[in-house]
Amino acid sequence: MRIALVSDWYYPKIGGVASHMHHLALKLREMGHEVAIITNNRETGKETELEEKGIRLIKIPGVVSPILEVNITYSLKSTRELNEFLKEFDVVHSHHAFTPLALKAAKAGREMGKATLLTTHSISFAHESKLWEALGLTFPMFSNYLKYPHKIIAVSKAAKAFIEHFTDTPIEIIPNGVDDKLFTPKWDKERIKAEFGIDNKVVLYVSRMSYRKGPHVLLNAFSEIEDATLVMVGSGEMLPFLRAQAKFLRIEDRVRFLGYVDSKMLPKIFGMADVFVLPSITAEAFGIVILEAMASGLPVIATDVGGIPEIVRESESGLLVPPGNELELRKAIQKLLLDDNLREWFGNNGRRAVEERYSWDKVAKQIEKTYEDILSKI
Repeated sequence: MRIALVSDWYYPKIGGVASHMHHLALKLREMGHEVAIITNNRETGKETELEEKGIRLIKIPGVVSPILEVNITYSLKSTRELNEFLKEFDVVHSHHAFTPLALKAAKAGREMGKATLLTTHSISFAHESKLWEALGLTFPMFSNYLKYPHKIIAVSKAAKAFIEHFTDTPIEIIPNGVDDKLFTPKWDKERIKAEFGIDNKVVLYVSRMSYRKGPHVLLNAFSEIEDATLVMVGSGEMLPFLRAQAKFLRIEDRVRFLGYVDSKMLPKIFGMADVFVLPSITAEAFGIVILEAMASGLPVIATDVGGIPEIVRESESGLLVPPGNELELRKAIQKLLLDDNLREWFGNNGRRAVEERYSWDKVAKQIEKTYEDILSKI
């Protein structure tokens, strides 16, 4: 098959959409398909890797909004303007339901008779409320474009519940994936800790330093935990505030802010951790970093929001706490740090779930089958 993966939100925008597209492209190419990533005209940082793997990178011209990171030029043009970029493909697979390139590619692909899909990676904090049923009616543009895909893929039940407010298009749940050969429990934990000058247990946070991810909640919860080091990986607007917060709490000697870490280094960082924490407050459709932690054999502590409980509860890979609740988060961290057997049990469960359901080998085959099913009917 000749497959086009299309989105405004590919690299250099860091996030779940870009990561998902990139790894899906690599796996589909490995499976023998011709693959292209179609995105905005800017440096992605992935040019060399994609070229080496035989994956085309097609950049759509136009002005990109520095705030929304979407193609403003093509949001104002007709879908026919995309035909020349999409005409050679059998499958047009858009990513992220509310960005111009993804929506317009879905319409263009369908009108040209291609197998057309859209993966939705988003939810709203109010995705289960009646508000969205009313709000969906006020977004005729979204609803209009979302009728064009033959099928919508949702990464979680929560993402499915959200997108249903906007469309009657058939929806299939296929989760995010993780490279379970890259993220693995087989690291020498103590040796890596020694490299970082750490001699006690490690609590790990990997995500953007933004309010909705809850890093400030984690710092407050960690402030009364002793004999452990908190390693925080990621960049974002809250990072200066968080450094000041750690100093105010007098725990700066027990917190390591590593900032942005290259993806090649991340498996090693996960490899030295004892507990992984993602204290999101709202709006998590899935949480790919949770899969990376599970693949690394780590017990997970996360909040009971969005699609996160679907992963953690169903896989029995860790503990769930209410969002924003510092006391319950602290209790959960202390519980796992003090119980070696429980950490091992959760970690083994998570790794098993990844191998059975969430490895890119399994996820890409599900997506490939969906492509084949649509192609067989058009």
